[in-house]
Amino acid sequence: MSHKISYTQVPSTAIYGPQKVGIIQFLWRWIRNILAIFGLLLLASVFFLYFQGQQLAESFNEEFIPFFGKFVEQVMQKDVASAMLIKTPLENGVTIEQATHAMKQYAYQLNLKLISSHPLHKQIQAATGKPSRFVEIFEFCDAAVSASLLKHNPDFAAYLPCRIALYEDNSGQFWFATLDMKLLLHGIHGIDPFVQVQALKVQESLLKIMGAGAHGAGNSDL
Repeated sequence: MSHKISYTQVPSTAIYGPQKVGIIQFLWRWIRNILAIFGLLLLASVFFLYFQGQQLAESFNEEFIPFFGKFVEQVMQKDVASAMLIKTPLENGVTIEQATHAMKQYAYQLNLKLISSHPLHKQIQAATGKPSRFVEIFEFCDAAVSASLLKHNPDFAAYLPCRIALYEDNSGQFWFATLDMKLLLHGIHGIDPFVQVQALKVQESLLKIMGAGAHGAGNSDL
């Protein structure tokens, strides 16, 4: 008599062959890898810019960074052309003739030579045949300081001689304006401190000349 032995068949859970990955999972992994690479590149860029900025800051004098920060603020509030200037308004009651006479007189007292003036409004009117708002450019020079700056960097020739503009704005207000030389002097590599001090003294003289013109008084204590 034969006996049959029956075995209970246990269902297998093993899956053979490659697993199929859903399209959503594939996209998520792809996006995650891209973001990881982008993050590494961004972090590397931050470190690079930081160290480059440190080296750049060390190449300028200690006053450059805070001064340049203020300059950027002015650019955001106005524009580059206005931010590069130091301006003084002409006082009420002071005529153009009084202002220009006071400027010339005070420049003579400071031994700062007026080498030329350009009534630009007259040239504009002659060229266009139409009235023009007043604008005149006055050029001053300190030969010794100019020679020192040119010896350090001949490109300074583009900024010389030092200029003061007297002009009328759109609202009828007259202004004196000159380039803020600190923008140049604080950003110069390896300039002789003595030359820098002398150049800043020239700018101080220009500001005094502007003040004298604004008050219409050539011998005022400014």
